[in-house]
Amino acid sequence: MDFACPKCKGELVLAGNTKKCKNNHSFDRAKAGYYNLLLGVGGGTHGDNAEMVEARRAFLSRGFYEPLAKRLSELVLLHTPERGCVLDAGCGEGYYTDKLESALCERDGETNVLAFDISRDAVKYAARLNKRVSYAVATSYDMPVADGAIDTLVNAFSPLAIPEVGRVLHTGGHFIIVYPGREHLFGLKSVIYKTPYKNEPEDTAIEGFRLLTHETLSYRIDLKSNEDVRSLFMMTPYAYRTPREDRERVLSLPEVSTEVEFIIDVYEKI
Repeated sequence: MDFACPKCKGELVLAGNTKKCKNNHSFDRAKAGYYNLLLGVGGGTHGDNAEMVEARRAFLSRGFYEPLAKRLSELVLLHTPERGCVLDAGCGEGYYTDKLESALCERDGETNVLAFDISRDAVKYAARLNKRVSYAVATSYDMPVADGAIDTLVNAFSPLAIPEVGRVLHTGGHFIIVYPGREHLFGLKSVIYKTPYKNEPEDTAIEGFRLLTHETLSYRIDLKSNEDVRSLFMMTPYAYRTPREDRERVLSLPEVSTEVEFIIDVYEKI
């Protein structure tokens, strides 16, 4: 299983460094190892820019979110058949993709993992991190994937288009979504804002899906260096929504302690 043509959803066949469908739509392989399957969005930067990608890469490499990566990998293993096809929709720089693919590889020997993100900067890094994964630049609102082709779809902190999730998953396939809980990064928010807010709970009902499990993973992290504080702050949207004076104040902090709280929902397509 591989990506489909983003124009006609036909099968893409690899010839050298080019993938082509029967309608002669062709896409060249980038030097970093991914394919650009993003259509109709014009030039410029889409999704996370290079600064955000580098900040997130630096932060995640320190292991602060490793418990989440481990739990996500466990759930993918639990709900994916042997050598089943997994899609990471909105994979970012590939941290979670790499962990879950490695877990599948250890179990099955070979894997079928597809991953995409709208940010070319993110996908460029991800494709170099794990060459066993098929990576593409694409959007969650028009996934370059054939109907019913996916066994397990993962979405961690990324934009979500439920109609597309339902289209690419086969009946009985699983959808695993990760999103922030009420307390997520409240300690960080407390040093940014005078009146910090807690995240509003999400509605777990999704038409066409049955909720199998709803779990919370929460713990506290202590950032004991300015480098770690800067990485966390710069990988979040807060860095671009905070007034300049407050932004500079946060970027100068020597340490921060904060809660992290993740909600992980697993659905079955019915």
